[in-house]
Amino acid sequence: MKVFTVFFAAVILSGCVGNTLPAQNPVSAQQSQWRTERYRTPGNDTGVLIISRDTGNRGAACIPLITLDKEHVAPLNVGEKLELHVTGGRHLLRAFPNRNCAASPIEAVVDIKKNQVMNYRLGFQGTAMVFIPVGY
Repeated sequence: MKVFTVFFAAVILSGCVGNTLPAQNPVSAQQSQWRTERYRTPGNDTGVLIISRDTGNRGAACIPLITLDKEHVAPLNVGEKLELHVTGGRHLLRAFPNRNCAASPIEAVVDIKKNQVMNYRLGFQGTAMVFIPVGY
């Protein structure tokens, strides 16, 4: 029984170790997971904010909820991405970890212009979630 308990604990904790890597071909988050329709459709004055979740074992049990300007958008699983069509200006991007995660919430201020495309990675450094700008 002790061997099983140790083995089970090792399997559970394996989701907390390893390095995260940029997702090479992230898939779009499932539409059924979206909690708002507000950022799904392009508009005349919008830019595109793309958030891609890193791959790897570190933080795999963590499925953070992404919010923009305090509005819940969608949870983002490993290897997934969100493409948000947002109006130009400053926006507050946040990620809130679920109960399986030891990380703290994070936030970044995003300043996007009309017709601009901005990319951010959501990954882990140590036990902390981080937003990493891509291509800037």
